[in-house]
Amino acid sequence: MRDLYYFAHIIIGIALVVLPIIILTNLKNKGTLAKNLAALNAALSWILLVPAGLLYTQFYPATKTLILANAWPWAHEIVMETKEHWGILLPFIATVAALMVWQGKEEESRKWWILLIVLSILIAVLGRIVKMGAVA
Repeated sequence: MRDLYYFAHIIIGIALVVLPIIILTNLKNKGTLAKNLAALNAALSWILLVPAGLLYTQFYPATKTLILANAWPWAHEIVMETKEHWGILLPFIATVAALMVWQGKEEESRKWWILLIVLSILIAVLGRIVKMGAVA
């Protein structure tokens, strides 16, 4: 079951990087594609909390013990804490960006989409650091 949550977490996380890029390239078209993808992206950002929460509550305690016992205890103490708090922001950022697209404020939403892309990539990098901390 852990693998199912893990892969869902990764696939949805990748979508939160790819979809905003597609949305940004389609904002000037004023069509329904950007609106539909924006809504999908916002929904996925909220759905991502499910596998992330399940992984964190059910499987991360053992990994946390490994990280704290290894050479990189800061991988949990700093990096994981940062990742958790930034991750909670993603659904709100995606929702604001999507609402702006639906309200016809495409140009104003551009910065929100870029923020979502950058933050999603940073969270992925932080996740990799935490994973490396378990085996350091």
